[in-house]
Amino acid sequence: MCGIFGTFGGDCVKRTLQALEFLQYRGYDSAGIAALAGDILLYKREGRIRQLAECLPKNICAKAAIGHTRWATHGKVCAQNAHPFLSSDGNFAICHNGIIENYTELRKLVGGVPFTSDTDSEVVAHLLQANYRGDALQAVLKTANMLKGSFALLVLCRHDGKMYAVRHKSPLAADGCGSFSSDVRCLSDKAYVMPDGSVARADDMHTEFFRFDGVRLALSPVKISSAPKPPQGCAMYREICEIPSALERCLDGYEKQKLPPSFCRKVRRIYFIGCGTAYHSGSQACVSAQSFLDVDMRAVYASEFLYGNYPVDNGTLALCISQSGETADTVRAAEKALAQGARVCAVTNTLPSTLSFLCQRCVDIRAGGEYAVASTKAYNCQLLTLLLMLADVAAAQKKLSPQKVKKLYEGALSLPHAAEKALLCQNEIARIAHTAAQSSAVFFLGRREDYPTAQEGSLKLKEISYIHSEAYPSGELKHGTLALMEKGVTAVMVSSCSDLVEKNSAAAKEVQCRGAEVVTVSPYGGVGEIVRIPSVQRYFGGVISVIPLQLLAYHTAVVLGRDVDKPRNLAKSVTVE
Repeated sequence: MCGIFGTFGGDCVKRTLQALEFLQYRGYDSAGIAALAGDILLYKREGRIRQLAECLPKNICAKAAIGHTRWATHGKVCAQNAHPFLSSDGNFAICHNGIIENYTELRKLVGGVPFTSDTDSEVVAHLLQANYRGDALQAVLKTANMLKGSFALLVLCRHDGKMYAVRHKSPLAADGCGSFSSDVRCLSDKAYVMPDGSVARADDMHTEFFRFDGVRLALSPVKISSAPKPPQGCAMYREICEIPSALERCLDGYEKQKLPPSFCRKVRRIYFIGCGTAYHSGSQACVSAQSFLDVDMRAVYASEFLYGNYPVDNGTLALCISQSGETADTVRAAEKALAQGARVCAVTNTLPSTLSFLCQRCVDIRAGGEYAVASTKAYNCQLLTLLLMLADVAAAQKKLSPQKVKKLYEGALSLPHAAEKALLCQNEIARIAHTAAQSSAVFFLGRREDYPTAQEGSLKLKEISYIHSEAYPSGELKHGTLALMEKGVTAVMVSSCSDLVEKNSAAAKEVQCRGAEVVTVSPYGGVGEIVRIPSVQRYFGGVISVIPLQLLAYHTAVVLGRDVDKPRNLAKSVTVE
């Protein structure tokens, strides 16, 4: 969601602006920078980063700067609610990611101080002022202990010229030389990932770490890859076209990361835990593996697992799926599963991340950086990774013979080429997109393995076209959904299983005779407009059949003139519950 960055040096404002430009892929509605140049100078704008850049003095000379991209959770979208915020005496500036749950009570504690925003964050700046007694570190520690919720804070202090950072249940890392970021890729070649309940104090040379009780912390750095430049043009389209190469990387990297047999043999229950697209990849893998893996498997939304009553013991394997590795609900669900004794493995596209540090095991899907808010190639790689993992679990438990495992792996090796062929349907999809763009609603239908694919296709279309869309098992049409089929509606039937073609075609004809437009995505033909996809091993069908649906969402959004990479109200990395 929001992104924060802070650094020291003569070019600190320029570097902070560059970091915000990178962080904008996460989604935002306003941005701001605070610069320590004698006084603390504040620059904030609603809208895009370029509008913030236009209001910055060209030759500003500052010692340190902090910056923020905001995605509204408290208070409307406007410049006055953008971060950073100043204390009323001008001695503290703060940026905040997360949610301060007790901000209403805290505002009462600093009564009489004028507030300039409607946010939950501004109160932190005023608390720092109230708690300052000549020692800025003590003021930060006291303030941190007063806060409830999730928060990553950067603080500029005019009193001592230093920068402070606070982390609790929201990502934050340091480079050890005075720079901080909520995304480690904005740092240099190493990062100190701050643990929950920690504070850092930094100048342009050194960084010290403390617990909330003031005890010093010794942290070890991890190596990181520097941030690639965000792609020019449409990121989502580029990322869809990168699916074949992403699948190749995923396959190349999996063998060295696969779960050891000792981790898998006693597994009797598997949860696939995720949100949105990540949940759909788990749901797809769960259905696909039922034919050979007879353990209790279920896909669960992370937010439901967190507050639900799901049985967990040491025979439980929790696969926690998150592209960013920072999804708040998924991180909390992983913590719960660990506390209950489960074996927990992160499946992520970002290393290092909170999830990769937290879990006992981590598998990097190696999809490559995603910048569009709507996830595409990460879904294909998440699904492929999960399917390979389940085959390995079955092999460890002697439920798949070595010959069958070998055959599955051979099928996986064909996927990059199949993905290339699936991308050749673009002209057909672009034509169908004009029909979808004029529809009052678009329904995605599928049976068995194809139903989770339909769910993901529906989510993609909703996310970036803003057209109402739902997904249903095609066998459920007669039980209510058929009442919605009429002229002006489009139905997309996903039919990748050869033994279900006749059933799916019969359902599609029922939709068609009610006046709705029908599109069938299948290797085998079907009803209405046909989008042919290559045939692959059934176990891996969902990796390929989703590609035309991803393209349909993209082309429909383009027809409607939507901001494809940054859809309204959505963020790339959801770091609050």
